[in-house]
Amino acid sequence: MEFAKKIVETTEEIFSTMIFMDISAAKPLEQSKHNIGGHITAMIGLTGSFAAMLNIHCPEEVGLAIAGAMLGMEFETIDADVKDTLGEIANMVAGGLKERFAKEDLMLQLAIPTAVTGKSYTIAPPKTNNRVIIPFQVESGQFFIEIKYNLN
Repeated sequence: MEFAKKIVETTEEIFSTMIFMDISAAKPLEQSKHNIGGHITAMIGLTGSFAAMLNIHCPEEVGLAIAGAMLGMEFETIDADVKDTLGEIANMVAGGLKERFAKEDLMLQLAIPTAVTGKSYTIAPPKTNNRVIIPFQVESGQFFIEIKYNLN
């Protein structure tokens, strides 16, 4: 299904056309060997031809820089605007995946995005899920886009 390739293509497109930040993707991480840290996670569910949860995990400084670049303003702390902006980016990435999978006759619907913040939290899927994690680098640091999915 080429999840990693589709995530990279979609994310690069969004960052070049909507956020105007230079971005580079690294190789996908091995799913069972990495614990992602972060101070903010934006997430959105997908359902239809398969079920998935797409997450964007960012350290605080990276989340602030991404939201600031997209909105054209500076942020000093994670607030409702930062959370909404990262939720919208998750929505755009999920929408890009939906469009790319539709070309393969896989139909998806998107849920409403949400964001969580904190110094220590865990997002735990059922153990039967598959997982793909792509690290991305921007000037302010590294963030991750993760998709956990179950094929129907």
